[in-house]
Amino acid sequence: MSEGAIPPELLRLFHLAAEQNETPIAITDRSGRIVYVNPAEERVTGYSVKELIGATPRILKSGQTPPEVYRDLWATILEGRTWEGELINRRKDGELYEEGLRITPLCDETGHVTHFFTLAQDLSARREAAMKIEYLSTFDHLTGLPNRDHFMTNLVDSVREAAAHGRRLTLLHIDLDRFKACNDSLGATVADRLLVAIAERLKGLVRRDDVLARLAGDEFALLLWDTALDPGRTDAIGRIRNAISEPVGIDGKEVSLTASIGAALYPGDGHDGDSLLRSASAAMVVAKKEGGDTVRHSKDAPSAQAGMVSRFDLATQLRRVADRDELRLHFQPQISLASGEIVGAEALLRWQHPEKGLVPPGHFIPFAEETGIIVPISEWVVRAACRQARAWLDEGLPPLKIGINLSVRHFRYGDLPDTIASALAESAIEARHVELELTESVMMHDAAGAIRIVDRLKSLGVRLSLDDFGTGYSSLAYLSRFAIDQIKIDQSFVRDVTTNPVNASIVNATIAMVHQLGKSVIAEGVETEGQLNFLRRHDCDEMQGYYFSKPLPAGEFAAMLRDGRRLDFGARPGGESSKTLLLVDDEPNILNALKRLFRREGYRVLSAGSAAEALDLLALQPVQVILSDQRMPEMGGVEFLSRVKDLYPDTIRIVLSGYSEISTVTDAINRGAIWKYFTKPWDDDDLREEIRRAFRAAAVAATGTTP
Repeated sequence: MSEGAIPPELLRLFHLAAEQNETPIAITDRSGRIVYVNPAEERVTGYSVKELIGATPRILKSGQTPPEVYRDLWATILEGRTWEGELINRRKDGELYEEGLRITPLCDETGHVTHFFTLAQDLSARREAAMKIEYLSTFDHLTGLPNRDHFMTNLVDSVREAAAHGRRLTLLHIDLDRFKACNDSLGATVADRLLVAIAERLKGLVRRDDVLARLAGDEFALLLWDTALDPGRTDAIGRIRNAISEPVGIDGKEVSLTASIGAALYPGDGHDGDSLLRSASAAMVVAKKEGGDTVRHSKDAPSAQAGMVSRFDLATQLRRVADRDELRLHFQPQISLASGEIVGAEALLRWQHPEKGLVPPGHFIPFAEETGIIVPISEWVVRAACRQARAWLDEGLPPLKIGINLSVRHFRYGDLPDTIASALAESAIEARHVELELTESVMMHDAAGAIRIVDRLKSLGVRLSLDDFGTGYSSLAYLSRFAIDQIKIDQSFVRDVTTNPVNASIVNATIAMVHQLGKSVIAEGVETEGQLNFLRRHDCDEMQGYYFSKPLPAGEFAAMLRDGRRLDFGARPGGESSKTLLLVDDEPNILNALKRLFRREGYRVLSAGSAAEALDLLALQPVQVILSDQRMPEMGGVEFLSRVKDLYPDTIRIVLSGYSEISTVTDAINRGAIWKYFTKPWDDDDLREEIRRAFRAAAVAATGTTP
């Protein structure tokens, strides 16, 4: 064999790698004639090898890609430089698809370009999923109407425009009468169909500039422009009532509904979006109390004034709740869906009223947020949660992450990071055990300011969670612009995930997308075994909900921890084999530390003190992921993992080293011997998340599909 010749076995390996690669691969000569395609290229384009070989990539041209893109492509590769970009191509069946391409020139011994090597990626499915999530996070998934948060954005903008141009607005808050009774008697499926039918009728009554939205449940809002100035709209409310009261035919039966409607006018009944909606809501409550099937204006609602008095009393009481020691924290367990163990607790606020007893947060938090009283209350929650975490540690209980909900106002408060730092110092707990839960609304009005606050919080070492993902403004941009560690799937999607194909698709797509971004996922509101199994089957990381436990006082939560309560999953849904992690290090203390780190992750953990011992274990045990030290006697980590690559190519191999050996490690990565490289000392959370990603990658390699 002449010097520089490639061994036949290596050529065979290169061919197998290309043929079995899931990424479409094509090679063309300098003139653009296709000389090689792999099976993945056939699957994506719909053309056979015979049809592609000898043709040019023009066979895929759709006419939708701008000509300047092709000019840039050819100018780049003919100069011997790699081109990366996107094209809109057409499959054999005529379907358009977006494709990301990386085209690398191949040169001969003299440096002349002879061929072009192309790696492709079909972007259509990913973008469709992203667009679907984006749409469903802004609009109500059942009726297709804007959701509450989207409506409030429109309302704020409309009030601003009306003020600038001297126009008038009418806001209607529509609540269906006795809808809960319909839900209970007819079932949720029929009730949903009723809501859809009512929504469709209301859509037919609105003009282009009017805004119709579903606020929640059986509540709708309708914003009408220039109602008093347009004679054609004077009977708008009458037509709305008639549309709702018209019987709805479902499964051969007719169901009739009525509505309580509250009306508020701008500028008379409110100076901004919030006050206008409050006025309309107060009038709707009066209409409801009068028996329903009626309309009330905010000025015609005497009880609204009485409500103002009670709101004043509420404000007075809330300002003193912390001083009077009336606030309480309950804790809802968060469960690992890999191990079944309790790995965290969400701190939930309760008000122990001296006369009314335990008041749930929904009865006072919105008002506290509205008036600004929430800031001192939120600060109390932060400090109390940290103190409780310290108390549990002092009792000898295992460390947990404590989830703390941050109010919108508190987040925007300038000294929030200082408050968090102070609470951590006072309680002497590690910042990584605190997870601050943000809602999407905190990021809306001043994204740049929000990024600065998030960066300051992350510099403290705390974790950040995006709460109620998909129910408000959810934008994929937030996941890239903000340093979020975990995404919470809202219970509205989890509730019917086993019966509603749309919600099931949303949950599945969200989990896959978030994992692809290197973040973890927790689902809230899990109440049934079916929901639990669905989430585990689609690789959700954690859950919380009444299926395991309701929120508990601190003492009862501690008792649950001492009893070692956990979920026993038995066999994993779908029959997958157990996830096995092999730890290799010649230092016993390092092995013990790693075992402690991963013992609650639900993995089957094997350990070896040398490369030779590890190779013996691999011959006896199926292993998906290997985490190996680099500097070991007799055989280093890179050499060991290089052997493993040849013996067990489907394993995911990671190096963990206390020494900087960049050239050795880089060479190993380039040869595919190792997947990732971590340095000692490591960050526990980062290493845990990397191992989770490694197991997902191992599952993809084993099955060819996302787990």
